[in-house]
Amino acid sequence: MTRVSRIAVVLLLAVLSLALTRPAYAATYPTLSTGATGANVTSLQHLLTSRGYSTAADGDFGSGTKAAVQAFQSGAGLGADGIAGPATFGALVSTLRQGDSGPAVQALQVQLVKHGASVTADGAFGPATDSAVRSFQSSAGLGVDGVVGPATWQELLGTGGGGSTPGTTYDSLSEEQKQNARTIIGVGQQAGVPEYGWVVALATAMQESTLINVDYGDRDSLGLFQQRTSQGWGTDAQILDPVLASKAFYGVATHTSNPGLTDISGWQSMTVTQAAQAVQRSAYPDAYAKWESLARDIVAHET
Repeated sequence: MTRVSRIAVVLLLAVLSLALTRPAYAATYPTLSTGATGANVTSLQHLLTSRGYSTAADGDFGSGTKAAVQAFQSGAGLGADGIAGPATFGALVSTLRQGDSGPAVQALQVQLVKHGASVTADGAFGPATDSAVRSFQSSAGLGVDGVVGPATWQELLGTGGGGSTPGTTYDSLSEEQKQNARTIIGVGQQAGVPEYGWVVALATAMQESTLINVDYGDRDSLGLFQQRTSQGWGTDAQILDPVLASKAFYGVATHTSNPGLTDISGWQSMTVTQAAQAVQRSAYPDAYAKWESLARDIVAHET
């Protein structure tokens, strides 16, 4: 065999080796637009929030999400068409690793859950998330380093469907979410708040924090209900106390004079969205209703 022939064989073997070790597909970022739903939309919404464009992470691509996408695209020098395609996702994602925290990590965790991992979307990149990332990288034929860069993001977002939103049934909730739900219900019971009030509170907390007692949010928003110190809901420590935060939402707290649910005239005759919005004064007032079914499911299981 000539030297040229040997080189040709070596090159051929190298090409075959690469073909065998690479995934059978070339994943790319999805394209999402108005009307889309599911885990990919939820991750998009968390990513927008991480970039300073606060967006309700409800898994529904509605007018609010479109406006946030357009605002981000404009600021990033992209065509502001409100459609989140590969270029938009490429600009939104950031490299993440163990020790990071915030909405971008929540976006990652939603994707890991989509692919079957048992992690909580709490925004904290700890050992469990690191282990889930490494497991996913291994199964996807990526370098297993626990670092979530563009290649890992593309594999996460571009595969697995993304048509279901984690945490939409009682059985899909983590133990942390269930415990926070029990606290909200328990505070309501002790304060004599009717069962419908628990449903409103649970739907509100699911929308605001996915029932995770997060220590970050839009501007100075914190906790289960994303209450704000600057809006008179208490100190950071009080807002991050699930019992005190629940009391504040119900309107039975002593640490804040802000009106809560039971201070709202006629709240029991309102829809979940109307009652929640009367307390929260959210920029996304129509978002609470979608959690009513889950809230009632939680009450049924926990009482």
